[in-house]
Amino acid sequence: MNILFANIGWMTHYRGNNARDQIKGGGSHRNEDKHEAFNFLPINGKCYGYVQPVKWRAINLNRIDQYNSTSEFVKDVLVVWIARHPVAGGTYIVGWYKNATVYRVFQDSKSALRNRYAYNIVAEEKNCTLVPNDKRIFLVPRANKDGHGFLGQANVWYADSTNTPVLRFRQKVVDYIQHYTTKGKKFSLNSLKVDSEARKRVEKAAIDFVTKEYKALGYKIESREKDNIGWDLDAKKNGIYLKLEVKGMAKNYVNVVISNNEYKNMMANKDCYRLCVVINAVTSPSLINFIWDEGKKEWISDEDESIILSIEGASYIATVK
Repeated sequence: MNILFANIGWMTHYRGNNARDQIKGGGSHRNEDKHEAFNFLPINGKCYGYVQPVKWRAINLNRIDQYNSTSEFVKDVLVVWIARHPVAGGTYIVGWYKNATVYRVFQDSKSALRNRYAYNIVAEEKNCTLVPNDKRIFLVPRANKDGHGFLGQANVWYADSTNTPVLRFRQKVVDYIQHYTTKGKKFSLNSLKVDSEARKRVEKAAIDFVTKEYKALGYKIESREKDNIGWDLDAKKNGIYLKLEVKGMAKNYVNVVISNNEYKNMMANKDCYRLCVVINAVTSPSLINFIWDEGKKEWISDEDESIILSIEGASYIATVK
């Protein structure tokens, strides 16, 4: 399999650098000049990716496909986007393009949606996957820690060493991507009425599911349900501290009531607070994480920025724009 690792700055959605989603890292250029900020913005069914090679501003296609000596591009490449975590440090997989076309040199973009910034990688939107913030747990080893053949200072890593650790790591990445699944995002806006016992079952199932999900991501979980502090769970890992408020829904829709204490803490801890809504909590649980959007001044899904919480009195209802 042809593969390329592309090291970029850290963002939540990669749909443009703006007040609500500021790129972190990614070189010495000003944030507004970092082209990778648009790497997961779909334009006419495609995503246009940018990575800055070190030498001659060109990607060495021969190191991706040894039989490619003259062409200006290589097709059917698995491009793995990686970035350094702004809090915990370490480089993690943030997303990927499957069946991508990688160009030797930059291509001119005619789209005003991405400021006409150049690109050197393109793929069909359906083949592009962005991993939500809290699920970015796949650590990429660095050469200065793990020896020859791994990611160094360059933004482009070909992972073409034949030493055993690199070969094993490549296969581990491929397996991870092949088994990665995304949740469906279809929601309806209906009211929910359940008796108190059913409500308790839903809430417990939601807490159990969120605990399991975050533990699987490597977080240590501590219950704060009885402490009345405005959230249910502490989640900690590698210097990251998240405050998780869990809301369970019995069916496939969202209609959650936030208490005054919860709302106060949501707004006081916006950077680390997560509103974790579990739909179909008892039967087939699925998690929607809401994070604070500084630009919109609203809470949005970390997987899909079109899913936001709108406020009606004390109730926050997820809507799809």
